[in-house]
Amino acid sequence: MLVVMSHWSYIALLLLCVAATLQSIESSKYASKPFSRHDKWTQTFNGEYIPIQFYNAMRSAEASKQSLQNQLRNFLEQLQKNLTTSTLLSLIDNTQQNTEHQLTKLYELSVFFYTAADVARFFARDSEIFFEIAKNSSYTLLLQLRQIPATQPTAIKLLLTNYFAEMEFFHVMFSEVIDEALEYTQNILFATQKTFTYYADVQRFILQNWKFKCDIGCCKEYMEFSQLYSSQIFKCAAGHGLDVAFDVFAMTELTSKYVMRQLEFRIQRLFNCFYFGNYEIRCKFLQNAERDFELLFSKIEELEIFFDIKIKNGRVSALRVRRQAQIEEGVLTGVKSYDACIPQDFPHSQMHQSLKRCFYNINEY
Repeated sequence: MLVVMSHWSYIALLLLCVAATLQSIESSKYASKPFSRHDKWTQTFNGEYIPIQFYNAMRSAEASKQSLQNQLRNFLEQLQKNLTTSTLLSLIDNTQQNTEHQLTKLYELSVFFYTAADVARFFARDSEIFFEIAKNSSYTLLLQLRQIPATQPTAIKLLLTNYFAEMEFFHVMFSEVIDEALEYTQNILFATQKTFTYYADVQRFILQNWKFKCDIGCCKEYMEFSQLYSSQIFKCAAGHGLDVAFDVFAMTELTSKYVMRQLEFRIQRLFNCFYFGNYEIRCKFLQNAERDFELLFSKIEELEIFFDIKIKNGRVSALRVRRQAQIEEGVLTGVKSYDACIPQDFPHSQMHQSLKRCFYNINEY
């Protein structure tokens, strides 16, 4: 009897071991594989959420800004060098050579202003593209959050709803401050472009249509005239306003990059929260969405304060109100702003009679 009981005890123990082994294998299989309801979501989230277009647009805009700064750098020194009268006096014995040389320099002056206008236009285009993509990227990241599986506990769903609402509000505020930067930089760059183009057109028109006499005295006087007003107009068009536009772009670019990375971090954190579970531990940030976005909102506020200090026009949001009013009146800010840098009735009113006598055919531009 004792032998029989020992035999059945052995069989029972063996069955228990087999069952435990099978349960362990089954458990390990599910432990190594995420729940099926996460599969599609998991494939979507690979740890890189910022659109590649954002970085491409940022690099293009930065390159265009650098190109414009390089184009403008040391212009006044080159102007002094190219339109100096020392070369003119050294060529006094060769009138033909002197005339061709000075006309070449004067034509090169207009070419510079044309080129600078083009480079300003390129920066305006690329910076606008970057600003628009920055706004779109923020919205894209917001949509990424919407892909979180809906099969969550009711309490978590409510927290998610509040969190999404806070992020949507942040996106609206971020888009508005981007629009403010876009507004200012575009107006300044457009005005700079118009000023450079207008001045180059005037210079080219004079040389091609006024029939310059090209003698030594006339060359000297017209070179001095061109040097004076080229310097004056350049300082006006490429002065403080353009420097501020560069600063506004740089600070907005820096803030946008920071915002994108912070939004990316929040998406990854949400992914970890729902993928690995343990809501009470991993999802605590959902309980206070305002606090979680407090740092991001402070960055936006810092950028607006920076705009106020740099632009010195009160609250920068007023720019949008003024722009809308100007659009309704049919006059865009910046369209006629080159008048502020081009003297009235230029160049007729600025030329002395002695210089006017150096042209055979003075007519209106």
